[in-house]
Amino acid sequence: MFFIRLAFWLGVVVLLLPTDERQQARLYSTASTAVERVSTFCDRNPRACAMGADAWAAFLKKAEFGARLAGDLLGVGGRQEPYAPQNVSTQGKADPRGTLSPMDMQPSWRAPARRAGI
Repeated sequence: MFFIRLAFWLGVVVLLLPTDERQQARLYSTASTAVERVSTFCDRNPRACAMGADAWAAFLKKAEFGARLAGDLLGVGGRQEPYAPQNVSTQGKADPRGTLSPMDMQPSWRAPARRAGI
């Protein structure tokens, strides 16, 4: 589905491109001027770039704190040690964190045994 959408939008862009050589040259000149102005924005406006960099750093710091907080609340943050009860052995059972006791691993209910002949 992604490739179909990509092909559609590329087709739209190609259809919108001019066919006249003068219009193509004008479009090329305008596009190269725009790229040059964007790439030299910080040279022309150092104060604005510094303020933007400070704002971006503050945003990243807040985003990191929010992600860490969410991870800690959900238990996937990795900062806390996983709960491991003392003196409980899993005896090689499939519990990677070692938090289940042998009694926890026993099924809580079993169907009654079948009688022969029924």
